[in-house]
Amino acid sequence: MKLRTKTWLAVTAATGLALGGFSPALAAGNAGPTEHTDMGVTSDAVMDHLQKISDISTSHSDEGFRALGTPGYEESVEYVEETLEATGAFDVERQAFEVGDQTFGEVAVSVDGEDLEVTPASYTEGTEEPLTDLSVALPVDDDFSDLAGGQLGCEASDFDDSAEGALVLVARGSCAFGEKTQAATDAGAAAVILYNNDTSAPDEALNATLGERVENGAPTVGVSYNEGNDLLTKIEGAAEGEPLLADFTLETEYTTSTTWNVIAETKAGDHDNVQMFGAHLDGVAVGPGANDNGSGSAALLASAEALAKQPTEADNAIRFGWWAAEEVGLVGSTHYVESLSESEASKVKSYMNFDMIGSDNYIVGTLDSDGSDVPIPDGVNVPEGSAELEKVFTDYFDTKDQPNVGTDFSGRSDYQAFIDNGIPSSGLFSGADGTKTQEEADMFGGTVGDKHDTNYHQPTDTIENVSQESLDIFSPAIAYAVHTLAYDLRDAPAPTDPPSTPPTDPPTETPTETPTDDPTDAPVERSLSIDPTTIDQADFIGAKGVQVAAAGCTPDTTATMTVEPQNGTIETFEQTATADADSVARFGVRGLDESKAATYVGTYEVTVDCDGGEPLSGSFEVLAADSDGPGAGDGGGDLPRTGNEALPLVISAGALMVLGVIMTMGARRRKA
Repeated sequence: MKLRTKTWLAVTAATGLALGGFSPALAAGNAGPTEHTDMGVTSDAVMDHLQKISDISTSHSDEGFRALGTPGYEESVEYVEETLEATGAFDVERQAFEVGDQTFGEVAVSVDGEDLEVTPASYTEGTEEPLTDLSVALPVDDDFSDLAGGQLGCEASDFDDSAEGALVLVARGSCAFGEKTQAATDAGAAAVILYNNDTSAPDEALNATLGERVENGAPTVGVSYNEGNDLLTKIEGAAEGEPLLADFTLETEYTTSTTWNVIAETKAGDHDNVQMFGAHLDGVAVGPGANDNGSGSAALLASAEALAKQPTEADNAIRFGWWAAEEVGLVGSTHYVESLSESEASKVKSYMNFDMIGSDNYIVGTLDSDGSDVPIPDGVNVPEGSAELEKVFTDYFDTKDQPNVGTDFSGRSDYQAFIDNGIPSSGLFSGADGTKTQEEADMFGGTVGDKHDTNYHQPTDTIENVSQESLDIFSPAIAYAVHTLAYDLRDAPAPTDPPSTPPTDPPTETPTETPTDDPTDAPVERSLSIDPTTIDQADFIGAKGVQVAAAGCTPDTTATMTVEPQNGTIETFEQTATADADSVARFGVRGLDESKAATYVGTYEVTVDCDGGEPLSGSFEVLAADSDGPGAGDGGGDLPRTGNEALPLVISAGALMVLGVIMTMGARRRKA
C-alpha cells in the first residue's frame, strides 16, 4: 500500500511540517506528483558515488584515509561540492569550523614484563612521563555484577582503595567509555585499560572514543577481548599481596585544525519549511571507511541528483548535510545545529540520518523513535513527530514486503544535536558492531553470532566488502523519503462539466444560404461571473469560497486574475489560469487562516485580463460574522466545483487561497 495524500497529511499534522503552505512561485506550473516515488534511484547510482569516495580514501591510505584533518577528507568534500553544483539545483555551502585534533607518539603498555597490543582512546589524556611499576586492579562491584564479572566500572563506587594509583582493567558495556574513564579517574586510578567484550571477534582491537576530554583524566587505551580476558585471568590468579606490575606510556598532542561540513539546499521550495537529510563524510584513520560512512554519503548524493531531475520543483526546501568530525564525537553536526539562530532552527522541520547502509551482515533497521521494538533509553529526548517520520520508512518497506526492525534511538549518531533541539528525527541503519540474532537471520539472512558489519572500523572496510544486497534495499528507500518530504501530493484533476448554454428557439424560417461556418465557431460573449458577490466570513474561510469565471477568452490562452482587496490589510495578488475549450477561464478565492477571520472582511475588486477583448471587472464583498447585508450568500452564475478545490495555494501576502479549477500556474517550471 503506497502512501496517499491523507496518510501524509496525518504525518505532517503530527510533525508540524507545514506541507500545505507554499508560495505562488513554488506551486506554479506542472500540477506536481499524485504519488510518492523513489525517483528511480538504485544501488548502482549509489555505488557509482561510493566508488569515487572509496578511490579518494584509498589514494590517501598513508595519510589517514578520510579521517579528520586529512587530505583525503578535503578531497572528498570537493567531490561532494562538485557533484551538487553540477546539478544546478542547489545552493552549496562549505561550512568551516575549528575542531580539536589529536595525534599520538609512543604508546606502550606492558604487564608483568609482557607487551600488550593497545589502541589509544580518542580524547584520552597522555602521560607526562612514563608510568612504571603500577599495580593492576579491577573494579570490585557494580550494579551489573551479572555482566562481565562485575568489571564494568561505570561509577567511582565500583572501585575500592586498590584502584588508587593503579592501572585498572575495565570491561566494555553498559555505559559510555568516557563515563568509565571518569569513574576510574574519580577513584584515583593512574591509567585505564578498556577491554572488548565481543566474543565474536576476540582478536579485534577496541577503538574507543571518550566523546570529549576528561579533565585531568587517567590515560586510557583499549585492547581486544583476548588481551583483556588473558589479563583478567592473570589479575585474578595473582597471589594475595603480590599484585601484577605494569609500565604505561602514552604520548599525545592536541592541536586545532579547520574542517568543513557541506550543506546544500534546493533553490526551489519553501525555505521556511526545510526538510533535512544528513550523513557523516569522515571516517576513521585505520581504513577507507567504505560502509562507514561512504555508503550513507553516496546515497545522499544519488538522491540529490535524482531530486534535481524531477519534472516539477519541490514544494518544501530540501537541505542535505555531509558532516565532518563525526568519528571524534559528532562534532560537525553539533556545530551546525548550534550555529543556527533560533529563527533558522525553527525552519528545520525534520531531520533524517543515514550512517552505514551497506553492512555485510546487514539488518534493515529504522531508528525506533516510537520505542515499539527497542525501549527509548533514559534521558533521550524524542521530539514529537519523530515516530511519524519513522513511519515513512516502515510504510515504504510494507509496500515492498521488506522485513525491518527498530534499532536504538539513543542519539549516538548525527541526529543527536537535532533531537536535543526539538527537531523531529529518524533514519536508517544497516548495523555496526551489534551481533546478529537468530531472529534477524531469519528475516535478513546472514550469520548468527557475527557482527552486523564484520569490517566496522577496520582496514577491511573496503568497497569490496559493502553489501550490494543491502544497498539494493536502502538506496530507493532513502530516495523515497526525500521525495515524500519534498512534495505535497496533488489529487488527479477532476473533469469539469462545461457550463450550460441557454436553450435557443428553433429557426422560424429555413435559411436561404448554407452557413459557411460551424455555429460553434461563433465567439462567446465576454462576461465575468462572480459567485457569490457577497459572502459571510465563515463561508469565505470554509470550503465554499468565491468562484470567478471569465467567459469569452480565447481557448488555450492564459488568463490573469488580479484581486485588489480594499480593506487595507491584504496586498493585491494575481493568479493565472488557462481558458478551456468553451472559452472560460475559472478561478477561486477563499481565506485560509480562521484565526485571522476579521482580516478578510471588506470589498475585493476583481479584474480578469485574457485574450479576446478588453479586461473584465467585478467585485465581491466579505461580510463580518454579525452582518446581515443584502444578498449575503447569493451570487451570480452556478459554477461547477471540482476536486481541484482541494489543492490550496497559499498567498503569502494575506493568507488567501487561490484555487484554479482549470489552471496552468506558470511559475512552476519543468526542468530540462
